[in-house]
Amino acid sequence: MKKKFTIALCLLLSLSFVLAGCGGGSEEAAKEINSPADFNGAKIAVQTQTTADESITALNTEEEITIERYESIKQCFDDLKLGRVDAVYVDSVVASYYTKGESEYKRTWISDEAEPMGIVLQKDNPELAAAVEAAIDTMYFDGTMAEIAIKNFGDDFTAGLRDITEQPVIPEGFTTKTAGVFSYGTEATYPPMEYTTDDGKDFIGFDIDVANRIGEILGLAVNVENTSWDGIFAGLEKNQYDSILSAVSINKERQEKYNVTKPYVANALCIVTKAGE
Repeated sequence: MKKKFTIALCLLLSLSFVLAGCGGGSEEAAKEINSPADFNGAKIAVQTQTTADESITALNTEEEITIERYESIKQCFDDLKLGRVDAVYVDSVVASYYTKGESEYKRTWISDEAEPMGIVLQKDNPELAAAVEAAIDTMYFDGTMAEIAIKNFGDDFTAGLRDITEQPVIPEGFTTKTAGVFSYGTEATYPPMEYTTDDGKDFIGFDIDVANRIGEILGLAVNVENTSWDGIFAGLEKNQYDSILSAVSINKERQEKYNVTKPYVANALCIVTKAGE
């Protein structure tokens, strides 16, 4: 994940002009941030408990970066818009959402390495995990995975992850927590991966579309449980839902503890600044 990166810093620039005049120094241009090497001396926004948060923490060995951590990615971009931070360090899937079209933000850097994301299921239900895996393969085979990616990202971050040349067979005999229903937990605050409409009534986004398509393929109704990220895995362990679709990065610890599908989307770290910078 939720993403998932441009405003005038009038007040800050005015203040810098005043300070420069008082000190007899020259006018200093706003700091350009075109890679993580430019983070030192800058104020960078990240969402807590994300890959970006882990990455920038590792980079900040001498504490020369001011890291502003937020519970939601929207808060990161709100403060970038207000000029309270210099850039947002975030997932490419999220950057695509905030920088598409005539955006006030721009992407200045993207990592060469992409991190895979997967769907997480309970370890003690391998039959359902196999069925979900086959459903994802079906989406690659019939092209709907690419369609969902283009719809939500404007780019196909699913391309090249699976090479499915034959119609997958959906295994039988799988069970779900509630008969006839495929349920999943998500934190719906991470556009374009998972979020809500402006009125808060409907869930939308890449993972939402993927989950709905999985339900269609498996012949199941779909139920989404909106929950906080810090409790989402505990909810799965307590059997509150069958799976997690919430921009979950695949790592060894999760693979050992849960059934994690093969990658269905690839995500790289990005830097987003104001378009006028």
